Amino acid sequence: MVNRDAVEKAIKITSSAGQDGAFHWFSDTMVRYRPEAFWAANSTITMDMQLFGVDLGNGQIANFNKKVTVNFGDKRVAIADAAAHTFTLSVNDQVVKTLPVSMGDQRFPSARGYAVLMEKNRYDHFRAASIGLKPGDPAYYGEVDVEYAIRLTLSGAYIHQALESAYPFIGNTNVSHGCIGFAPDGAAWVFDNMTTGDVVQIINTEGDYAAVDDGYGDWNIPWAEYNN
Repeated sequence: MVNRDAVEKAIKITSSAGQDGAFHWFSDTMVRYRPEAFWAANSTITMDMQLFGVDLGNGQIANFNKKVTVNFGDKRVAIADAAAHTFTLSVNDQVVKTLPVSMGDQRFPSARGYAVLMEKNRYDHFRAASIGLKPGDPAYYGEVDVEYAIRLTLSGAYIHQALESAYPFIGNTNVSHGCIGFAPDGAAWVFDNMTTGDVVQIINTEGDYAAVDDGYGDWNIPWAEYNN
């Protein structure tokens, strides 16, 4: 068992906006920190980790100190509505764009709740086997190249340009394997106007929440539970 109290006491986190937060341990080797509400737009967070010499437990002693500053830009939060087949981006709480989409179908409904954009790739390569599909399954799609891919979960949910076969369904029918698919111009716009750390809230889907450690699911944990 790691000495969690000692680790938390050795890490000081300050916000230029004066936001307080809480640590949450996902395991003995992973702890994260967040405020009750989103980090304030255009604020700065400083993490001062004075861990050198701290007894971590199990006979382990930390051997480093490190100070990190993170600068936040505008608040960008999108709402992906699986019933309306729309993706609406707000910047600093003002709607700037609504685009048609196709999301997860009945067998593979998109996961509900908040997802944090993890990484962006102009081109990517998807494999059906990575989500457990095998040849002969009606949903099997082999291997495909995709454009404007933005990862939402470690398990394989993405924002991306839909395959050409899905174009007729964008804006009216959900046909994906859980991803949020766009027409080419929409996918390019999102890729150019959103970045890692931005948030997508998925609503009106039959899907359950993704596992909280399947990416950055911190915002799906109620504050009373996170701050416990």
